[in-house]
Amino acid sequence: MKEIIYLDTDIMNSMLAQLDEGLVNSFSSEEASQNSETEGQQSNRGKNAGLRGRLSVNTGFLPGGSVSLDGSVGNSGNESTHQSRTILEGQKDVLNKAFHDYALEVLTEKLLVKDLLNHGLDLMEGDIFLGEASYRFYDFNLIKKAMDHKFMGKLLLMDIEKLDLSLSEARKILTKPNPNAKEREKLSSASDVVNAHESATPVIEIFEKLNILSSFASNLLEDLAVIKTDRNIGLLKKKYLRESSEALSFRTDNSREVKYLMRVIGKKEEIYSGENLPIFQENDLDIIPNMMLDLILSSFKIVNKGDLIVTPIAIYYE
Repeated sequence: MKEIIYLDTDIMNSMLAQLDEGLVNSFSSEEASQNSETEGQQSNRGKNAGLRGRLSVNTGFLPGGSVSLDGSVGNSGNESTHQSRTILEGQKDVLNKAFHDYALEVLTEKLLVKDLLNHGLDLMEGDIFLGEASYRFYDFNLIKKAMDHKFMGKLLLMDIEKLDLSLSEARKILTKPNPNAKEREKLSSASDVVNAHESATPVIEIFEKLNILSSFASNLLEDLAVIKTDRNIGLLKKKYLRESSEALSFRTDNSREVKYLMRVIGKKEEIYSGENLPIFQENDLDIIPNMMLDLILSSFKIVNKGDLIVTPIAIYYE
């Protein structure tokens, strides 16, 4: 049984359509227990006003007679019923997942039968390969939240908050040549405050730098996450993840390997770092996103020279 954690259904369906001369990728079901049924009745009631004229002539005081008009009101109405039946969105999701899970089996089998899968190490651009390895998962939006330097500062300095003594006040007391009696009482607390800040500052600064880098990467990648398996690095579309980023962050240990179906789209022949930035020409705007992504990923030691750039199709445990 496969435990699918990522499946790009757009690419999978496209490949199946090309292999199978077309693909039916949606369907519906009409099971009474899972259908949403609405039924109602509508009635309209109204009044129709009618006008009936009658001319009467008498020999009263007015010469020639009199005219009178009689009015009548009648009732009218209509009645209608309506009934509709729809398949629930939750049911559609279940049905589509069941369909796609089986379609992955079909795709893998067809790629094997047609000898389109590469299992070797000598991979080229355009190759489709099925491998197995441990992986590292990077969601920079989650990393940004985890590297909250303000929270870390409060956490590390929590023990000295009760002393009610700021860092500047503590330093002033410790450096004062002739402290008064009240200041001498605070010497021990002042020493604790200064030592706590000196110990916490390097950690807080690291968190702040990582927060800046991960924030930039999160904005650059938006709804994408990064996965690294062996020497293969690819971008995952978060909408195709079967588990949340938070859940996957607990599953990146090396005790269990995943199988992955991927397509090679390139090789990292050169890594842009802060030391080898190219001289920009007017028509080099297209390389800026790739260059900035290199700067971020190489800073975290995620991408290395010689890595394969891949498009993940499916990632699953088996």
